[in-house]
Amino acid sequence: MVVGRTLWDFIIEAFQTPGIGMILIALFISFEIILILILLLVNSGLIDIRFSYGGLGLELHHLVAWLA
Repeated sequence: MVVGRTLWDFIIEAFQTPGIGMILIALFISFEIILILILLLVNSGLIDIRFSYGGLGLELHHLVAWLA
């Protein structure tokens, strides 16, 4: 019986697995690129982020929706 295993132990084992490590790194990099693009669009004013009790919402600005 293994006692004291944490989530970090499973993450380290996943990175040590030869095929899965590269896939996880590629997923992290693509997630980071998507996050940077969303933040750039918010900064330029093309989309808005709305925070509410239900969660997080991304909304197109009215001018961008009219142009599309």
